[in-house]
Amino acid sequence: MPPHRLRSFKMDAHFPAEPPAVVEHFLSVYMEAPDITALTVQRHDHCAALWRREGDVITLQRYWEFERVTGLKHHRLPLREAEDARAFLDVLLAEEGLSLDDMSEVWGTPHLETDRGFAGRQVGKGQSVHSTSHLFSAIGLDWRLLREGRILGLALDAGPDLQLDEDLPESIYSGCIVDRGTITTFPVESPAPLWMLARGRFKQEEGTLMALSSATTCTVDFDVESLVDTLPFWTQAEVFHSSDVLLDRLVDVVTAALATPGGRVLARYDERFDHGENLRGAVMKLVDRASWVVVDRNIEHIREEHGLDLTEMHLAICGGFALNCPNNTRLMNKYGFASLSAPPCANDGGQALGLGIMALHDRGLTGRSDFRLADAFHGREIRDLDRALEEFGAVVDDVSPLDLEQVCADLVDHPIAWVQGRAEIGPRALGHRSLLGDPRSARTKDILNEVKLRQWWRPVAPIVLEEHVGEWFRENRSSPYMLEVFASRDEVRGAIPAVLHLDGTARIQTVGPDDDPVLRRLLTTFHHRTGVPILANTSLNDKGEPLVDTAAQVLNFCVRKGVPVAYVGDVRIRLRPDADQVLRLDGPHPRAAERFEHDAERWQQLWSEWTALGLSPEALFVYSWNPRLRNTVDPFTSAGQRVLRIASSTFIDRVSSRERRFVHHLTHFYGPEANPLLSDSAESLIGGG
Repeated sequence: MPPHRLRSFKMDAHFPAEPPAVVEHFLSVYMEAPDITALTVQRHDHCAALWRREGDVITLQRYWEFERVTGLKHHRLPLREAEDARAFLDVLLAEEGLSLDDMSEVWGTPHLETDRGFAGRQVGKGQSVHSTSHLFSAIGLDWRLLREGRILGLALDAGPDLQLDEDLPESIYSGCIVDRGTITTFPVESPAPLWMLARGRFKQEEGTLMALSSATTCTVDFDVESLVDTLPFWTQAEVFHSSDVLLDRLVDVVTAALATPGGRVLARYDERFDHGENLRGAVMKLVDRASWVVVDRNIEHIREEHGLDLTEMHLAICGGFALNCPNNTRLMNKYGFASLSAPPCANDGGQALGLGIMALHDRGLTGRSDFRLADAFHGREIRDLDRALEEFGAVVDDVSPLDLEQVCADLVDHPIAWVQGRAEIGPRALGHRSLLGDPRSARTKDILNEVKLRQWWRPVAPIVLEEHVGEWFRENRSSPYMLEVFASRDEVRGAIPAVLHLDGTARIQTVGPDDDPVLRRLLTTFHHRTGVPILANTSLNDKGEPLVDTAAQVLNFCVRKGVPVAYVGDVRIRLRPDADQVLRLDGPHPRAAERFEHDAERWQQLWSEWTALGLSPEALFVYSWNPRLRNTVDPFTSAGQRVLRIASSTFIDRVSSRERRFVHHLTHFYGPEANPLLSDSAESLIGGG
């Protein structure tokens, strides 16, 4: 490993902890900077975190994932003006009886923040703010552990936005060691771009590809490990080139292997699946193994370099790749880490969490204050139930109080909608915005996949009473945020077919004695009634839609999808059997996307302003994605325009000689007639996660 890869940086609090105020509020915001650079869409999964400080106690008072508000999955749309962004944030804060004027500090988004310096003080030389923020979202979930424990942190995502950086980072992925409050960061490699490119190649989300890998038996023999050993995954240029080379090779190998009858026999071709699914499943098995090589060489190098006993270390993993449950469990089993520390919002939807913890650390608060993310439930409460019952009154057959015995009876009959308390944060439903079912019936999985328009083989997840995990699965530890995959025990596998992948594993969520009391009581009641301490769980949302956020959205979903019973808080709502015929709804209940729905004229005006300066789309891309240019060059001056013309020309000449496909995508998605704001392909070009 080249010596420059080993450079580390120790983080310290910049300010001593100031005398505590009675109550203070802080807001960390991860959204697109409201200026012309928003046209290049650097950020997705926009979010905001509201922090409350009272004396030495810090709490996460509220967390907003903008997609829940707008209904725009992986929300990436910007607001053009800072005033618009402030008005939107004031609407959110009003739900907590606050406004931006009540915030002591605002962090994380240019033109909105009150202090940008914390990021520069906490990021190691040559590393990115984005990746460091991911690290803090995992190592900072329990400040007592941060002060007293030993942690190995890995931020593994596809790539950073650069809106808070002062210069282009030399390395875009970061790791760290925490040794009783001392944080040392260093560059690491990430396999996440390989998955991002696979998503673009196969036109399926990473989670679907991950599930398909374990679903099919089709496996092609290829020494992927030796190939990965020759490829670097450090810088953005390296990692995308390596990922391109690797994915092309794997697709070619699998395509050739499955081209003949004999090859298909050797590969254990799975007749339950079509040819494309067999091919993708076999490729993704190799992608899995390639990813393991990259992650393991990070860990083994860090262990050797720092002389670590990994059984004494807690593994903190974050970034989009942290949602890869099989890898998380593999690391825990292989290296014997003391525990897994990862936020429920491990992807970019957790950036507001990480930015907030980083800023609070910069102020010295992690060294003396108490904070622990005890659960995932920091989203919106249901406050519109009465209005929703009135709106859907024509199809409501009965409304009655919550009774857990009745819930169990309903579960046996048909999956139910289950909505309780504040919404969970992160992309996975954890029993507050869920569809629940009977795990003992394979039909449960079939119904849920039909309801959600998913492939027949897609798994649903088990929610398990924590003290019974070892009776049903080979692994036996807590997994509160559904970030691990456990193997079921052979002797009980036939008892819970609805919640097992085709290979007998399950993406598990545990509920311990101190966790969600209502959900725990339901699990206990179901256990007493059936002998099974498990419920089948999947997210309460339609295909392409975020998790439901209001009672009206819940009832709309149930009417359209034929879900007969919904539990909202302490109320049971039974719908008429002909509800869908009475209302004939044609889509999800409207959400509040108006502020972000940009007409063509508004954004064309921005392009016109830019091109009127004699500048190209490539110049805008270079200006937006080069922090030094963005921080020092004024494109509205003749001198600045000259610099940008030279910089963009140099960029295109340099990149096109190495990767013409990149330039094709660049001009296609960033030209004046393009609309990258709504394009998944634009996101796949710029990265993130």
